[in-house]
Amino acid sequence: MLSLALLAAAATTTAAPAETKPPTLQERFNTASDLAASQKCAEAVPLFEALEHDPHIKPGSLPAAAIAVRKGICLTMLDRPDEGERSIALGLPVLQKAGAQFDIDLSDAWLVLGNLAYARSDYPRAKHYLRMALDKRSGSARLSILARLAKVTAFDGDAAALEPSEEGLRIAEAAPKPDKDTLAAFHTLHARTLLNQGKTQEAYDELKQALELSGGLTLRTSLTEVSMRSDLAMAATLVGKSSEARKYLAYTGAGRIQDASFNHAESMPAPLCGSETGLRPDDVAVVEFGIGEDGYVTNAHTVYSRGGPQVAAAFERAVSQWFWNPQEIAKLPAFYRVLTRIEVRCSTEFGGRPGLWSPLNGRFQTWAAEHLPTGILTSADRASTLEALHRVAESEKADTQPLARIAALGMLVSEDFTAPTADQIAWADKALVLAAATPIPTEQANWLRISRQIAAVKENPRFSTRDREALLTLAAQPDIAGDALAADTLRFYAAGTSVKRKLPQSDDIIGQIARDDRLDAHHPLRQLAWLTLANKAASAGDMAGAQADFQRTGLTEEQCALLSLPPAIRRTNVTGSDYPTSAAAMGFEGWVQLEYDIGADGNTANVRPIIAYPALIFVDAAKAIGENVKYEWSYRPGGATACSANNKTIVFKN
Repeated sequence: MLSLALLAAAATTTAAPAETKPPTLQERFNTASDLAASQKCAEAVPLFEALEHDPHIKPGSLPAAAIAVRKGICLTMLDRPDEGERSIALGLPVLQKAGAQFDIDLSDAWLVLGNLAYARSDYPRAKHYLRMALDKRSGSARLSILARLAKVTAFDGDAAALEPSEEGLRIAEAAPKPDKDTLAAFHTLHARTLLNQGKTQEAYDELKQALELSGGLTLRTSLTEVSMRSDLAMAATLVGKSSEARKYLAYTGAGRIQDASFNHAESMPAPLCGSETGLRPDDVAVVEFGIGEDGYVTNAHTVYSRGGPQVAAAFERAVSQWFWNPQEIAKLPAFYRVLTRIEVRCSTEFGGRPGLWSPLNGRFQTWAAEHLPTGILTSADRASTLEALHRVAESEKADTQPLARIAALGMLVSEDFTAPTADQIAWADKALVLAAATPIPTEQANWLRISRQIAAVKENPRFSTRDREALLTLAAQPDIAGDALAADTLRFYAAGTSVKRKLPQSDDIIGQIARDDRLDAHHPLRQLAWLTLANKAASAGDMAGAQADFQRTGLTEEQCALLSLPPAIRRTNVTGSDYPTSAAAMGFEGWVQLEYDIGADGNTANVRPIIAYPALIFVDAAKAIGENVKYEWSYRPGGATACSANNKTIVFKN
């Protein structure tokens, strides 16, 4: 326990009867710490804050640091993560110099920081903090950190990724009376990493051990067992044991959500394929998450993906943006809301067209290429490009031009999308500091300022109204407001169109962008704005308005899907035989959201399942149905594809 005796002795107090003597600083600190240790943080935080404001606690001192760290840990437990991180960061440097007596405080603080990074899908930073926390623990005290570290490293793809779960098993097995639940948990974590490395048979065998340790398939269904049985069903599917997979899944309760509200979320967009997300059409993930009482997704984390940590993070960030109508989702049993899984792929909605940020990013990249050493940005090897950018960005050599360093730092922000958010912010800040000494064009400085702000708001997985308004405030600043491309891109992103909780003034903002004559009439940004307005008009039944807005884009009528007006369905060719018989026998119900193109002849093409529940059960059947749907014939110039990236949900009910 930290001693505040010296400070307490220095405090002057008025003589009073013993029974009314106020508690010493040490006693007050002990009381707050005991409450924090008992997780009574709502009571502990005010006591820590009172100590911080006591004139006898010197800012920057060891006692002040201990108070800040313990208060910060408590603030995160009260769902005040930003305040908690700031408080922890204030005290950590002092505690790190104070010796072994503070090892537990340091370990607890790093564990909290690691958990927060994991919650934000920042795998590199989470791994860094968790390993630091682990270094301060020994024996069974390492188990909880090893369990979290096993989840963080599950997608790394190397032998080191298996080490946390292997060590956890060794520690658990060495106990005088090994706990079966602990062993089952670490066998499950070990198997999950094996699954993500493609070692499906090994994973299946591990999970069978976990099932046996947990007592087998019983009617008892805890959340831990649901997760383990779901992993076992996934492993069985991947090794070709479909009937066993469905049996294991049946014991999770999945596929028995009969209320239609689950497959009709207010917002459930799949992430877009492309460079801005780092996702490819063949990437797939199974994401586990809960749904809070407010309808928002909570604790979204990928449990299976073969694309590495960046792919896993991209999928779980997308799922974390989903939300349901609170009144509708409340109809579901709480058990299903707390933990469920969905299979997800990225959407090819924008095809080969550039995304929202492409024109603005491209402008900076063109400028950067003029100041970087020849060949850095043209290398086909992404890893080599990033390595070269880091060398230039970090160079302190006299012959390294400041403009080259600014360009390299900016390109790292743009291209290293797997880097922790804090690193992206730091690179942008460093570039702006260099730009203050070596002026760069206003347009490029605008890009750096915007990129920094975008990285900062991405820390908030819900992208709140306050975040959007902060972006609009930035867009209104004189330098950016005078830069049409920068201002309009930022305002479009902030306005929100198909994302949850769009701003009330969203439609007005999009209209202003569409009519911004500072950009070319058919600039991609203005085209996107007119298409958004056309979508709105069409959904309201204003066909004339939709057509007029569409014509202003300068695009051909072949792209009718951009109006959300695909041709009418002529026939679906769906029969009872399309329902998987084994799923029917188990009583499973579910749904699959398909994405596909419609040809001018009415036939579908490029049918892809993008979101499916339960995972790995109905995707093949849904794809077969989608391939047999027939639409009305549509005239299109040249007979090309009539509509691309259409969406339809196929529901499987008993």
